[in-house]
Amino acid sequence: MDKKIERKINFLMTYAFVSTLFIAFLAFSSFNNGEKTKNFNEIIAKKITIIGEDNLPRMVLSNENRQHPGRMNGKEWAKRERPAGIIFFNNQGDECGGLIYQTKEKDGKITSGMSFTMDNYKDDQVVQILNDEYYANGKSFIERGISINQFPDGTNIDDRNKKIEEINKITDEKERKIKLRDLLKKEGSVNRLFIGKTKGNSSGLFLSGPDGQPRMMIYVDEKGNPKIQTFTNKGEIKDFIENK
Repeated sequence: MDKKIERKINFLMTYAFVSTLFIAFLAFSSFNNGEKTKNFNEIIAKKITIIGEDNLPRMVLSNENRQHPGRMNGKEWAKRERPAGIIFFNNQGDECGGLIYQTKEKDGKITSGMSFTMDNYKDDQVVQILNDEYYANGKSFIERGISINQFPDGTNIDDRNKKIEEINKITDEKERKIKLRDLLKKEGSVNRLFIGKTKGNSSGLFLSGPDGQPRMMIYVDEKGNPKIQTFTNKGEIKDFIENK
């Protein structure tokens, strides 16, 4: 065999061997890097998504422009406006709560607040820690506290939203309002407990029945007077204690 041809063949074989080793090294390194822990002093990002081994979301930390729209029953909801914060998802990929916050100012009116919520399975929030502030015309309306809400057993937010979409197609305003009221009365949430400060500047414990109607209040009113009130099933004051 010609020596020149032999040298070329040897060169090509060597090149092929080295190239194969290099590609294998890169592939192996790439595979291992997915399991390695990396340490960072600082991360600057507009959005961070944590996923499970099934590639479904578990937590999304985002600014208001890139926030996750929400997800339920295997489907993402349509893009919508949501505040910055953290959205949590359970191991089925359904949204199950969040921590959100925002401030808006328009025409001299300011709305500011933060909300930490936990959702009912397949439905909306049932536990909420809230700070809600509204300022307008030199006055403030502030609510701060903890709310416990309740949905009827077996409700599903997707099913209810579909019913609301159908109701909104009703052209008769009076009929539409009645249908919506009846639906929310049957499938919507009711507040069972609130502890905190109301927008009327009272602070205390406020308890409601399964129908959402007030049953007992232990609070200090806006003038500083301590009060205890209980109510009948019809919403009438049953017992009243006031100490001025």
